Amino acid sequence: MSPDRHKNIQTCLLKNKSYLCIMRESAVKERILDVAARLFYQQGYNSTGINQVIDEADIAKGSLYNHFPSKSDLLVAYLQQAHERWFADMEVYLSPIKDPRKKILGLFDFRLNRQLVSNFSGCQFIKASAEIGRGEPKAMDQIKMFKDRLNNYILSLVKQAEHKKFLTDEMLTDTIFLLLEGSSTTGVIQHSPEATRKAKKIIEQFL
Repeated sequence: MSPDRHKNIQTCLLKNKSYLCIMRESAVKERILDVAARLFYQQGYNSTGINQVIDEADIAKGSLYNHFPSKSDLLVAYLQQAHERWFADMEVYLSPIKDPRKKILGLFDFRLNRQLVSNFSGCQFIKASAEIGRGEPKAMDQIKMFKDRLNNYILSLVKQAEHKKFLTDEMLTDTIFLLLEGSSTTGVIQHSPEATRKAKKIIEQFL
């Protein structure tokens, strides 16, 4: 074997080893996040200890801290992941709908579907906000970013929709957003889909 060929093989082996290490670390990080997401949502952020995450993810303590230096960092990553997954799921759910007015109403159907799937366990962001208050500013920033993005998305649909103009675009957007959020919270309290269904009917009158 020529020296050049031997060197190329060694280089390839090193690259493959590095690639496998990166993939393995990525898988560990995803496992940590998935476990943390389940625990934070089901039993609460304050009630979840780092040791429980480590045990249920079946990793060494050092592995967790390599990816997330603190519990606060893990919370922020959880909220970022929840944010992206929520919008990805929403896009898939609404993608067959072309009419902006029907998409607005579809938001209530999407929220209702999530309520039923989670057995009315509530919004990840509202639950996290209720627990952490102002003690976790980076996490609160993530929650605000999610709610702002949702509000802006609704506004974009309202501007496209040929609604009845009972309200300005901005006022209608606020009305939709508040009814969407309020009916979701009421649904958790009542353990019922009725509030979201009623909110959808109210918005239909404005469209």
